[in-house]
Amino acid sequence: MKTPTTDRLRSDIDSGRSGDKVNFSDPAMSPLGTDDEAAGTPNTPEQIRMAAQHETTRGDDPSAGRKDRNPELRQRDKGRFLFAIAGIILLALILAWIFGAMGNG
Repeated sequence: MKTPTTDRLRSDIDSGRSGDKVNFSDPAMSPLGTDDEAAGTPNTPEQIRMAAQHETTRGDDPSAGRKDRNPELRQRDKGRFLFAIAGIILLALILAWIFGAMGNG
């Protein structure tokens, strides 16, 4: 395994290997790791390895972390959407009943 560096991690994130963005450079005010280096406490290889594991948990598949590629997340989002629609319909029915009762009274 290659020795992890913040440059390599940033390259992995920019190339889309982290799965949460497209393959495009991510301009930052300060490149990954430079704040720590400027403070005199550069990241250890173990810290970089942990960050890389966190950012690229799905390995080399750039699309693995994307929601549209994960059926479990799609199903959960679909359930939330249907639950929200049911709540809106229920609220509308309750309001119609309340205002209907007020007009008859």
